[in-house]
Order: sequence, then structure tokens, then C-alpha cells
Amino acid sequence: MKTEHEYNAMFQALVDIRQNLNETLHSLDEHIRRAQLECIENSFQKQKDALAECVDGIDQELIKLSVYVEEYQRLCASLKELNEKRIPELGGTPLAMPETIAGDTLATILAQRVSYLTAQGKL
Repeated sequence: MKTEHEYNAMFQALVDIRQNLNETLHSLDEHIRRAQLECIENSFQKQKDALAECVDGIDQELIKLSVYVEEYQRLCASLKELNEKRIPELGGTPLAMPETIAGDTLATILAQRVSYLTAQGKL
């Protein structure tokens, strides 16, 4: 039969094993949390970079659009002058002007075009 001392030693060994397991589990849990955090932070940074790329792309397209708007406004003014001055000077009757885009700023013209395309079901 085992003595009380042997039972106490065995009990202490079990307590030590339990403590080691708890410490190992805590360490593993901490490691898993750090790995998950690192993964989420990496994913966040990739998405943040992609978002910045999207904004940059939008900005570049707006710059291109501003060039088209300037060219559109220049052509409209030129066509209007031809129609209202040059054609009558040569004895002709002014022709029907094409529908123009309302607005004189990029923002106004874009808003009008977005409304038009939305009404057409294209946006």
C-alpha cells in the first residue's frame, strides 16, 4: 500500500503537469492570437493599399474627363460661332445645334451626365 508521502508526491506531480499544460495552452493561445492579428493586419494593409489604388484610379479618370470636358466646351463654342456667324455671313440659315450638356464646371457636367446615364439605366 502506498504511503501518504507517495500519494502527496503523485498529487503534486499531477498538479505540476496541470500547471505545465495550462502554461502551454496559454502560450499557444497567445501565439495563435498574435498570428491571427498579424494576418488581419496584413489583410487590412492590402485592402487599404487597394483602396488607395482605386482612389488614384478615380482621380486619374477625373483628370482625363476634365480634358474631354474642356475639348467639348471648346468644340461647342466653335460650332456655335460657325452656326450663328459664319453660316449667316455666307447667306445660309443656321442649322439645328446638337443637344448640349448643361453646366460649365466639371462637377456640374459630371452630375448631369450621371443623372442622364442613370435615367437610361446604364448606371
